[in-house]
Amino acid sequence: MGSKSSRLPGFYKRSLAERVDIVAEWAGLDSDEANILHQQGLTNELADKMIENTLGTFALPLGIAVNFQINGQDYLIPMAVEEPSVVAAVSNAAKKIRAGGGFHTSATNPVMIGQIQV
Repeated sequence: MGSKSSRLPGFYKRSLAERVDIVAEWAGLDSDEANILHQQGLTNELADKMIENTLGTFALPLGIAVNFQINGQDYLIPMAVEEPSVVAAVSNAAKKIRAGGGFHTSATNPVMIGQIQV
């Protein structure tokens, strides 16, 4: 297991700015990368350069699910959701699963590779 723990007690009690700082440090972000989290979203001009037939942008709150240990390694899981308590519920479930050794994954052939554009 790495030296960083996704177990961040009281994370939800921190201010938004404090949470950004904690995640930036945890993930090893430089100041430019961390500042992106403080921006108000994607501009229409940039969106129009990213995809065809752009009409605008759509914003959702971005949160971090904590307590995830997967195959012995800790992760902070970004989640963009509009439903209240989803991030809290997932973090709570991960905390309980972590107490039993965390998540363990496996795959059988063929393994497909996917790509997510952010």
